[in-house]
Amino acid sequence: MAFSKIELRNFRCFDSLLIDLSSSSSLFYGKNGCGKTSILESIYVASSGRSFRTSNLESLIKKGAETFIIKAYDDNSGAILEVNKAKNKPISIKINNSKVTISELVRAFPSFSIDSKTFFYNDNAPEYRRKQLDRGLFIASVNYSKDWFGYFRSLKQRNSALKLGDLTQAKAYDPILIKHGENLNNLRENLVQEVKVIYDDLVKKLVVENERAAIFYDIDIYLKPGFDNKIGFETCLKNSNTVDLKRKITTVGPHKADVIFESKGLLIKDIFSRGEQKLLSILWSLSQNIYLGRSFNLSPILLLDDLSSELDSEMLECFLPILKYIENRFIFSNIVDLFGSKIMGNKQSFKKFHVEQLN
Repeated sequence: MAFSKIELRNFRCFDSLLIDLSSSSSLFYGKNGCGKTSILESIYVASSGRSFRTSNLESLIKKGAETFIIKAYDDNSGAILEVNKAKNKPISIKINNSKVTISELVRAFPSFSIDSKTFFYNDNAPEYRRKQLDRGLFIASVNYSKDWFGYFRSLKQRNSALKLGDLTQAKAYDPILIKHGENLNNLRENLVQEVKVIYDDLVKKLVVENERAAIFYDIDIYLKPGFDNKIGFETCLKNSNTVDLKRKITTVGPHKADVIFESKGLLIKDIFSRGEQKLLSILWSLSQNIYLGRSFNLSPILLLDDLSSELDSEMLECFLPILKYIENRFIFSNIVDLFGSKIMGNKQSFKKFHVEQLN
């Protein structure tokens, strides 16, 4: 499911607001401080029960109010979502007037946010890239969440035994660690490979319209599993026993995995400008969104805040044709309306909202 409309009450700077979203792309533009990011944040809260800006949901309640309410509607299914957060009370989430958990919410209305960390995906630590992979698989696959929790429970127990210097006890957790770890690795590897196919196809289309986009094509993107795939996780785990005991922690496994982006053997973060890195991150996130929609029958929303930050005019020109290939809802913000007739002239369903006029 995906939101067709969203209604806010006492959320951030808004007393009340009702927005009819495009079935494809929606742009919110206006000066700094007018509430563009808050609108995107409200959509993320409504689809995840969390904010991409703060861990304190109470801070989202408008000053002077006691509660914020977000209502969202899916015209296709007829579903009605209500998220309610009152001061000193836990968040309340209902779909069609029935209470649901956050896990149920994120699977019913999946969304992903491209934020300041995602802009420079390749500059972040491996843990961040793993989380980006895992979030999509968590939403799409119930089996993935079972393997993830099974793996990390076993890993925690194995590490506790290593801290006590008990290698025999640590090795007792190896069979279940290997079982879940291999499943995790296979699912992650398949996702990266499938998303890469979509990414390459998307870049080919962009190059036809703008040759500058060619820099994004000759890129190797692959999963580094956290162990030597040639000999397998089981053998790597066995070979690392001495090092693990010395360091008192498990040193190999999917918890050390990473997604690598290279061009001609060089890491992208070392050769791309900040603007090029940002656009690459957008293209990769869009490709993953398309994959999840196609492969798991989802309608994931992709949120992008502050498009023009770090993008020069060349990179913005590369970005424009992307809107023709959006398969799910894409909601983004910018300080000014950079697009004008260039976007309004294409046949895609596209809406622009001047936020100062909304509030």
